[in-house]
Amino acid sequence: MSKKTTKRLLVLIKCCLAACLLVWVFSQAHWGDYVQAKEDLGGQSWSVVSGPAEGKLHVSRGILWWKTPSQVRPVEEFEPFDEKGNIVRRGLAGTFENIQPVFFAIAVLGFLVSLLIVGYRFWFLLKSQGIRITLWEATRLTFLGQFFNMVVPGTVGGDVVKAWYVSKHTTRTAAVLVTIFLDRMIGLIELVLMAAVMLTVVLVAGLESFERLQMSIITVCIVGAICIAAGAFFLSAGLRRVFRLQKIYQRLPIAHHIKAAGKSVRLFRRRPKALFWAWFTTLISHVCYIGSIALIGLSMDIQTPVYSYFIYLPLIYIIGAVPITPGGVGLIENLYLEFFCAGIAAAASPIIALAMLARLIPVFWGLPGLVVAITGPKLPKADAMQAELDAKEKAERTSR
Repeated sequence: MSKKTTKRLLVLIKCCLAACLLVWVFSQAHWGDYVQAKEDLGGQSWSVVSGPAEGKLHVSRGILWWKTPSQVRPVEEFEPFDEKGNIVRRGLAGTFENIQPVFFAIAVLGFLVSLLIVGYRFWFLLKSQGIRITLWEATRLTFLGQFFNMVVPGTVGGDVVKAWYVSKHTTRTAAVLVTIFLDRMIGLIELVLMAAVMLTVVLVAGLESFERLQMSIITVCIVGAICIAAGAFFLSAGLRRVFRLQKIYQRLPIAHHIKAAGKSVRLFRRRPKALFWAWFTTLISHVCYIGSIALIGLSMDIQTPVYSYFIYLPLIYIIGAVPITPGGVGLIENLYLEFFCAGIAAAASPIIALAMLARLIPVFWGLPGLVVAITGPKLPKADAMQAELDAKEKAERTSR
């Protein structure tokens, strides 16, 4: 089997897996409002045909839009929905219909602010490496990368496209690749720290019990350990020699990128103010992004403490970055259900609505990147772009 065929087969498998995960996600949702039977009656969910009247509900079996004939059941047979004692739970339709427009509009703008800050951070890191492009150009390339990451995931990564465009402005291709690598690394580390710090604050303040946050604590510990181990493996030649991992490291296709990144990290050590500023802008960007999702949750009246978003969402997007499906489609939505429904016992339908909007709004803000793609140099195929970048970087290393 050729390399090209293998690659296509892998993409097909990922797309099929994404479709299966999405089917599973939506199988947990109700389109209309519904109620939950008490455990002694089987705990099954029933769609609401008409609201409570004279202590009874008109209900029917069914999850999305397929239903069995309706019947009248006593209200006492169903579990209360929330701490307020509500019985009827909102389905997808009711959740979307009752969105508060002011909170939602602020959330949409918050995603834009987060993306603009990412563009500034990209410009700042390039400048720190001695690569001079305008802030406007860096912002345009950030929207371009957003377009390829969110709108057409799985065809070509946004980072590769950004690197290819920036390489047209400089002969220092290696530095461009290093900057993009550092950009991702700083974002990942900051997400882990955000989740860890928020977990610590919540536990110390007694806002949640250890048992309720157990899954999040375990996840933070595992992800943190992996990040520390990976950082040590990539950036410490001494540790690689001690554990005899040098041969594995040298065989990695991105080993020379990582070696250059190590040099850049050492450069930032001598410039702590620049390192702090890169981290600070990343923090502000993530606060805007996660805060926007929290505002969407508030606009839909999801009964979720605001701090839970800053615990669960960093973990969701760290795990979702693993390339199991294109753009994390299906995987991220399942993680929303796993963390939010298990962690705070939230209803599935509003959480699925939240996950849908948290994906669709960044897709919307990625659309301006299409204008950049059309007005800029014509993009070659993904393999051709990567080969061109590798060739430039190899020539640069040879000329030294």
